Amino acid sequence: MKSVEPGDRGLAVSDVQKRLCDLGYTRQGFETESRQAYYGEQTARVVRAFQEQRGLRADGSVDETTWHELVEASFRLGDRFLYLRIPPFRGDDVRKIQRYLNSLGFNAGREDGIFGQDTERALRAFQHNMGIPIDGIAGSSTISCLLRLEHAIKDTSVAEVHETLQDQAARGLEGRSIILDAAEGDLFAENLLREAGDELKSKGVDAIFTGGISGAISESRRARLANDYDVDIVLGLRSGEGMDCRLYYFGSGTYSSPRGKRLAEILFREIITWSGRHVRSPECKSYPLLRETRMPCVIVEPPQFIAAVEGFARILAASIVDYFQPADILP
Repeated sequence: MKSVEPGDRGLAVSDVQKRLCDLGYTRQGFETESRQAYYGEQTARVVRAFQEQRGLRADGSVDETTWHELVEASFRLGDRFLYLRIPPFRGDDVRKIQRYLNSLGFNAGREDGIFGQDTERALRAFQHNMGIPIDGIAGSSTISCLLRLEHAIKDTSVAEVHETLQDQAARGLEGRSIILDAAEGDLFAENLLREAGDELKSKGVDAIFTGGISGAISESRRARLANDYDVDIVLGLRSGEGMDCRLYYFGSGTYSSPRGKRLAEILFREIITWSGRHVRSPECKSYPLLRETRMPCVIVEPPQFIAAVEGFARILAASIVDYFQPADILP
């Protein structure tokens, strides 16, 4: 889709503004711009606030990712029946079902708002436990049962516990594969990742490259490639702005990926030890690559004055090796 950006006017702008208003986003001057269907400064500020709240890149423009998030944010639990299909249902109603099931002890997998096989299995287990028809459909009776148990919902997620146990069990370099993903058209990041890939291959880790100057496909499609290849890790590299190196792993609402967080913390430790400064603590985000990959995924955004220093690619590779080390020999 064509991005909707500051300075635009028309029906597309009006649609974005109405969705933001319905979601409770507003500020002084936004209503005036909405009446004019004009994408002005106040609309851009409201869009940035929405993007920040949803864990997206807060650039103030409505690209395809932001548009999909606006649509997904509008769904409330009970608005529609949910079940396993292709393409999958996506939305805040799905995320709420996942949170409820995980809190109640039924492992629905990552709380990513995408109705996949883990969510269906957990829903069927819940239906069996509650003595209602086991059809894997979040219809009116199943949703009513979930809502009656709302008082028992806690922040604890069985999916996070399960992922932590998976992480502890899966160590060692043998047979490992990784996707190294550069931002589309980012030759600088691609060259660094190829250098890191050579280092990893010398350790026995198979490195697959996506994105960069030859990868003119969306981040979502590259996430699907990672899932199809069933790799162990996805490491994304983006040329960053500002003075600090930033690290992102998947998190949304009360949920965050334990494996992604551990990988991000290893990268943080290695980079700050190597550089001495200019590294921010890892943050949760919901970028498509982070949200839609099933394996641990981290995106690194270093400013070029750090990334261009000799040895940065080796630090990335060393962090991957550290991630796979058995727990009893970690520093």
